[in-house]
Amino acid sequence: MKKKFILVVFAALSLALVQAFAAQSGSKGTNNADLRKLSGETLVLHVGTSAFTVSLYDNPTAKDLLSKLPLKLKAEDYAGYDEKLIRLNNALSMEGAPRGDEPLFPEVGYYHPGRWIALYYGPIGYWSGKVPLGKIDASIEQLAAIPDNAPVTLDVK
Repeated sequence: MKKKFILVVFAALSLALVQAFAAQSGSKGTNNADLRKLSGETLVLHVGTSAFTVSLYDNPTAKDLLSKLPLKLKAEDYAGYDEKLIRLNNALSMEGAPRGDEPLFPEVGYYHPGRWIALYYGPIGYWSGKVPLGKIDASIEQLAAIPDNAPVTLDVK
């Protein structure tokens, strides 16, 4: 009887530890594949003398971004994370948006609470309020090298 009790307690503790680790890791186990279907629309991101093509996903947030182009903004480093920020003056549509996302990389996304476009060049985990916008034709090294406060132009290609 004592052995059974110890086994049950051990199994319960093991399960609790696995669940706690999964929750702490931040991964929600979703990649929002339905929001990552390409729309056939593209935009170009100009940073200094470089130009990167972004193939937009077919979702309302990406379509809203396209309707606001052209935009002249600045890129910023996001300290501690493998992403560059491009702050928007106005929020994008969250119609049909997921509760959050774990971005792929390299990829372009939108972070609704901060009202910025993000250029992901490394893993950042799951965040509430993130929406995938498109695939960027740039290497991880090229995105990481974008200087802080670099002028950025987003335009229709």
